[in-house]
Amino acid sequence: MAQYGNSIVAILAGQIANKAASYAEFGPTSEGSGFYTGGYLGPFDVSLCALILCGLMAGSLWEENFGEKSEEDGSDDGQSKSGKSSATGALKGAFAATMRSPDILSCGIISSLFEGSMYIFVFMWTPALTTLAKEEMGDEFEGLPFGIIFSTFMVCCMAGSSIFSIAMETMKPEQLAVIIFGVAASAFAMVVYSGSATSTFLAMNLFEMCVGMYFPSMGTMKGMIVPEDRRAAIYNLFRIPLNFIVLFSLLTDLTPRVSFTLCGGMMIVATFLQMKLKSRRISA
Repeated sequence: MAQYGNSIVAILAGQIANKAASYAEFGPTSEGSGFYTGGYLGPFDVSLCALILCGLMAGSLWEENFGEKSEEDGSDDGQSKSGKSSATGALKGAFAATMRSPDILSCGIISSLFEGSMYIFVFMWTPALTTLAKEEMGDEFEGLPFGIIFSTFMVCCMAGSSIFSIAMETMKPEQLAVIIFGVAASAFAMVVYSGSATSTFLAMNLFEMCVGMYFPSMGTMKGMIVPEDRRAAIYNLFRIPLNFIVLFSLLTDLTPRVSFTLCGGMMIVATFLQMKLKSRRISA
């Protein structure tokens, strides 16, 4: 339900962003000014207003959670040392638990590979579609409606969430995840080898459907595999390889085609790892 609602909000955000981008032309606020408005800056201005509104609502509606104070800690310094030691101990315990359990380790690697490809996709879909559209349209090219394209992606993501709900009536999440990663790998292959903007766009929509199915299925698997008392620390460990994947893509300045090839390779690895995870879970 949360993923479904998030997709609806994202669809509306894409439509608003597209309207904001086309509302006024890009240019300085006044002659000689270093401040610019209009064009693709419009959606960022709208998002600033949304963030301010969210901040005001959070400040007025949310209460601060100070946690529980230990009676044994007699000073702030003691509480600080205790907090640091407990955080370090939690990470060490999470690392040990991950290394002891092949299922937890597989879950972490798979989620890092998929989410890493998803973030690379976020960075690269705009230049990829723009380049193909320019090649096809030539001098007639006047830009792409990125807000509408984003909304379309979110519709596909919402459709993926609905497909997950239907598939769970007959399949286990471990089985569905194998299909998700396999289809995602095929979608990236279509993006890499496609020669037209239309087929590339359709392949990107297919990947977004996989994204919509991925989050609820991976959330279900993590809930069954990762122990609850170490869940927060283990999830933090999972983000370390994810950040390395994203940084590698950004710092190496890869072209969209090479980046999508890398994403397809990661999806193939994730598919094989998920197949092994599924066999262990079913035989257990």
